[in-house]
Amino acid sequence: MKSWQKYPQLKHLHISPLEECNLKCEICYTKKSKKRLSKKKILDFIIKYIKEIPLESVTFCGGEVFLLEYFVDLVNELTKKGIIIQIITNGTINVLKKFKNPELINIIVSIDGPKDHHDLNRGIGNYEKSISFLKKATLLGFHTHIFQVVTPQNYTNTLDFKKKIGGKVGNNIKITLHPRKPNCYLSKHPIDNCGKKCSNFSFLDSSQLINLFSNSNTFPPNNLGCFQISLKSNEKIYACCEGINPIGELTDDIENIINKLLKRLIYCTICNNDACKGCVEPNFLCGFTQLCQKQSNS
Repeated sequence: MKSWQKYPQLKHLHISPLEECNLKCEICYTKKSKKRLSKKKILDFIIKYIKEIPLESVTFCGGEVFLLEYFVDLVNELTKKGIIIQIITNGTINVLKKFKNPELINIIVSIDGPKDHHDLNRGIGNYEKSISFLKKATLLGFHTHIFQVVTPQNYTNTLDFKKKIGGKVGNNIKITLHPRKPNCYLSKHPIDNCGKKCSNFSFLDSSQLINLFSNSNTFPPNNLGCFQISLKSNEKIYACCEGINPIGELTDDIENIINKLLKRLIYCTICNNDACKGCVEPNFLCGFTQLCQKQSNS
């Protein structure tokens, strides 16, 4: 299979082993299912994948992955093979000293902005826990990164936040801005609190989205194109980390899964934007696209 030569994204896997979390964030939109992937099922899938695609990296996300009792051992096994690991976490559970190859691990901590704003969403005291976690990760030799969910309430201080956070955890810290998903996406997602209205956390308007995508490092990326093989806790495979329409099962043949992903790319014609790198979940990415186009055409 040579698909990876044209689509280097295939050399990366996204795995969500669980949805459970130790926090109850105000704007969380997932169901928090009790389903979990076992360590064996994850390793078996990765080994099967490597036989077809020269895997370079894996991103683990939840829920909160540090709730998994086997997680450190799993990561240590993978880094021993030379696989680069990204871990998306809320940074409140510290077992960092148990990892054996921190130089091959990128720790991505979710911090929403200033202390008061962050704790309003994630719970009192969690800002300081996450900052402490980032400091320790840096000292231990991990690569570190911040994901910041952006709403109108913290939109105007994103630049100021970067300066202040740099003073706490190091000025070289990278920050990716993640606009709160719009209602046009949430309304299509099978979630238990879709489009939940929080007085403290609302949605960015079109002009704010355009500004973020034009001037900042964002997720979704500013070309609004995104796809990757994503294994989730329900043992289904998706073509996007935010996927809602599966393309296969954990036990499926890897080549069939890849072919289904590529067909999604071919048939996506919603945005008709030459700059777009292609997406497989237009209800997610094109939700942003439509909002931006609405502003551009006004």
